[in-house]
Amino acid sequence: MAATTTLKKYSASTWIRFILYSAFGVFAFFINFNMPAYQINIGGWQWGAVAAQSNVLCSHLTNFIKAALYTGNFNFMPFVVWAIGLYAVVDLFWLRPEKAWKTTKINAVFAVFKIIGFVVLTMVIIDIYFGFHFGFMGWLFNDVDALGTSIANFVMAKILVTICISIPCASLFLPFLVDYGLVDFVGVFVRLIMRPVFKLPGRAAIIMVTAFLGNFSAGHIAVNDQYKTGRMTERESVCIDTSLSTVSVGFLLALATNTGLVNADLWGKSYWNTYFWIAFLITLLVALIGVRIYPLSKIPDNYYPGATPNPEKVIKTGLVNAALTEALDIAEAQSNPLKRIGYIMKETMNVLGTVSAGTSFFGTFGVVLYTFTPIVGWLGYIFWPFFRIFGFTGEELSIACTGAMISFVEVTVPALLVSVGQWSMRLRFMLAVLPVTSIIFLASFVPCAMGTEVPVKFSHLCIIWLERMILSIIITGIFACILFPANMIA
Repeated sequence: MAATTTLKKYSASTWIRFILYSAFGVFAFFINFNMPAYQINIGGWQWGAVAAQSNVLCSHLTNFIKAALYTGNFNFMPFVVWAIGLYAVVDLFWLRPEKAWKTTKINAVFAVFKIIGFVVLTMVIIDIYFGFHFGFMGWLFNDVDALGTSIANFVMAKILVTICISIPCASLFLPFLVDYGLVDFVGVFVRLIMRPVFKLPGRAAIIMVTAFLGNFSAGHIAVNDQYKTGRMTERESVCIDTSLSTVSVGFLLALATNTGLVNADLWGKSYWNTYFWIAFLITLLVALIGVRIYPLSKIPDNYYPGATPNPEKVIKTGLVNAALTEALDIAEAQSNPLKRIGYIMKETMNVLGTVSAGTSFFGTFGVVLYTFTPIVGWLGYIFWPFFRIFGFTGEELSIACTGAMISFVEVTVPALLVSVGQWSMRLRFMLAVLPVTSIIFLASFVPCAMGTEVPVKFSHLCIIWLERMILSIIITGIFACILFPANMIA
């Protein structure tokens, strides 16, 4: 009776805010609906063709913008990417110079990388819009057989344009998902599992799903907001950022397509559903171990400086009423959606500037390193013993080690190693799963994570990636041997 009386104190508008805004957030990120194929012509402006598909609203909006501003004859997105990179440089020297140059040496080094990335980005823009590139930049603009295009086009089309559209689209709908009580409502129920199993708050579960269905950047931005408002500690925030905020379903589909797992022509069936759920499960299994070992286990449970701590309460009875009370308290105290969207988009712009310029450097650097030097292959041999356990030999062993190593630089490249030629399904499967479950990569994940207020250290990111990759190889290898015991060649 007391709990019911407590719930009666909330106004009808508070209930409506909680139910309607949260429902819209769920719809935007989690509910697939069909869209027919379309192509729009407005005068001389012809949009790119968008194939018929079933997807969530956030992804449909991403496809819509990409068709309007990139894949049609109005090629505006590269300029947008460049403008975002310019914002990052302005931020380095005029808006927030203290964050780049007066905190840590790593931040200063990353600032230099961003500047170099912006210079490279400017050269790419000059080539795209004016058809001119410097003679010594042939390595960047000439076609590379392994990529099927130039390095400049590959980085722009496959990485920069995608993230500069998908991150703002995810951020546009993110407040409805995390700011009006849904995270807190669900968190009451799943914290009974998340705390003992993952040593994380229940809120982490819905943020993980948001990142998995939306984009890792959506997870980073959501965690950043939770950390700055005192609802997560430093350790919890870093754990969620590095262990649960993996690449989105869109990346999974790209990896599965390039490795042939969704191509029914190979063996008369598609492995998409198997791949999707196993990748999700392995991400959880690796996280379960990762949060219990160094460095994640040693990060202090400190709150954001100046924030009022608001940790989740331990609740064992009356879960429904407790969940509703926490959710309605948040919905009642929250400002209107336009203000929250404005705030999130402002935070997103800071992250996006870092991602645009940083990714331009790391994406280009990684692809060049793989294409023109043996360094990635050499470093990849640290994984030799782990792949050897699962029957890989000869060229497949070399490709497996190289794919594992290059995933630290850019997440889509490992799949390209087996996109052409005859390779075993075991290798194809592992090179599709490992970039997802290892989570961390330099091209956009690291700049995005370090662009937030969450105090994640670059040295920790490197260690966590290595730990996650080794664990991922072992766990994924077991699944791969079960699924493909004969190690079929395709």
